[in-house]
Amino acid sequence: MIEDTVPPKIEKLDIFGVPLAKLDSFAHAEDYIVSRIKAKEKTFCVAINPEKTYLSFSDAKLKEVLNQADLQICDGVGSAIAARWLTGNKVARVTGVQLFLNLMTRAERENLKVFLLGASPDANEGAYNNLLKKHPKLQIVGRQHGYYEDENTVVEHINNVKPDMLFVAMGSPRQEYWIKSHMENLDVSYFMGVGGTFDVVSGKVKWAPKFYRKTGTEFLYRFACEPRKRWRRELLRLKFGLKVIKTKIFGPDKAI
Repeated sequence: MIEDTVPPKIEKLDIFGVPLAKLDSFAHAEDYIVSRIKAKEKTFCVAINPEKTYLSFSDAKLKEVLNQADLQICDGVGSAIAARWLTGNKVARVTGVQLFLNLMTRAERENLKVFLLGASPDANEGAYNNLLKKHPKLQIVGRQHGYYEDENTVVEHINNVKPDMLFVAMGSPRQEYWIKSHMENLDVSYFMGVGGTFDVVSGKVKWAPKFYRKTGTEFLYRFACEPRKRWRRELLRLKFGLKVIKTKIFGPDKAI
């Protein structure tokens, strides 16, 4: 069991003005998150990947939200490579989908309450049902799909059931903006945007095979499945990679 004490702060690296938590494993991230929940410390977790980092170059609001989060996990292999090349530090990839699944196991074990917000009605319900099949004792105290009409009612619902963990599936950066604008008024300890995770957990979208997840090449699988939908995202990934290479070769001042 995790003690009810605030864990020491995790070192953060600077990748083009975006923080990246220096985590060494999923367990490191999970222990840190659960410790802060037990200590009633509000924690906003964001997943950092090349696309999100590159978008922040021209989006001051996004960069501000990423910097103000409490925990920035390394969600993309490109971010891990950038950390190694530009700072000399090895950072473990802690992907958003896998962290969410691991936290469900921890929530069941630690008796932590969960709320699922966002995604389509069938994806939200499917994720809820599949999670309870796998974790019968998991306390999912509330859920709400993303097609709601009254935001105040949603906030009131969350506060009434008092979850320890709120997972928001609205796509990025909308989910990060939603969390940032509401977390002060929500009686919740842990906040995390999870993108398309509910689609994966519900079975609506197939998760990349284990080989791709293990090698950090999920983006190749997703692009092969949906090239028209994902080409803009892959272009951002390419631009980020080129910036990393230029910075490594020429230094930050000349890597435009």
